[in-house]
Amino acid sequence: MPYLISGRLETIHFISYFQTKDEDLSLIISKSSEAVAPNVNGNIVGEGASLDDIIKAQKGIRFIINGGFNHYRKNFYQWKEQIFNVGDPVGVVKIREHLFEDYIDIKNYGFFTQEKKGDIWTITDYENLHKEAKYILGCTPLLIHNSKAIPIPIEEMVPVKDGEINPPSFLGHGMQIHPRTAVATMGKEIIFIVIENNASGTGGCTLQELQNIGLAMEFDSMLNLDGGGSSQFKFMTDNGFISNYVLPEDQNRVIGHSLIIFDESLK
Repeated sequence: MPYLISGRLETIHFISYFQTKDEDLSLIISKSSEAVAPNVNGNIVGEGASLDDIIKAQKGIRFIINGGFNHYRKNFYQWKEQIFNVGDPVGVVKIREHLFEDYIDIKNYGFFTQEKKGDIWTITDYENLHKEAKYILGCTPLLIHNSKAIPIPIEEMVPVKDGEINPPSFLGHGMQIHPRTAVATMGKEIIFIVIENNASGTGGCTLQELQNIGLAMEFDSMLNLDGGGSSQFKFMTDNGFISNYVLPEDQNRVIGHSLIIFDESLK
C-alpha cells in the first residue's frame, strides 16, 4: 500500500498472522542451509539459500520473509578477527536445540521468540530473554517495547562511504533511506512489515521513520529485522507467490535464516 513517509510516497506491505486463528498454520524460524540440505547438523549454517531455494525445498509454505542480519563479511571487514561464511547469522538465533551466538554488543537487540510449540510468539529484550526457548531470532535495533519507543543510537551511526570500510549491521545504514523489514506484535497478532525498494533504487526509509510508522500503528512491540536487498518476502495466493519489488541484482540474495508460515498438513 502507498504510505507517506516524511513527504515521500513509499510502498509498504503489512502482512498479518493471527496466532490462534488457524491451528493448521505454524510459524517457524528456518535455517536456510538446513532447509535445502537437511543433512546439515549442529551449529553449521553454511552458505545459506535464497527464498526461492527454500520454497522449492520445503512443502506447504504460505509465507516467507528474510530473518535478521547475516554476515557477508569478507577479509576487508576489520570489525572482528574471525572469518564467517555467507549466511551465518548475527546476534542470537535459536532453532530447536541449536543455539547460534555472535554479537559485538547486545545492548540494542530485541528478540522474536517462542517458548515452545503452540505458545504465542513475543518480542522481548535481552533482560527478559529465555535461552531455553524453542525459537529465538535476535535482531537489532529494538524499536518499540511495551508500547514505548526505544531510543535509537543515532549518535553511533556513521554514513556509509563508497570505497571505505564501513560498520556492519544498522550502524552504517540506519540513518539512510533503505528498504526495511520488521516484525511487530499487537496482542496475539503478528505483523510483518516490508518497506520496499523501487526501480530507481531509492525506496525505503530510515530506522527513525520505521519506528515512527510503528508508533502511528500503535504496535505493542516492533523489531527491525533487516534492510537493503535482503528485505524480501513471498506470499502464496491462488495464483502463486507474490512478493515485494526487489532490484534485479538482489533477487537471488542468499540469506542465513528466514521466518516461515507453513501448512502443517503438507510438511
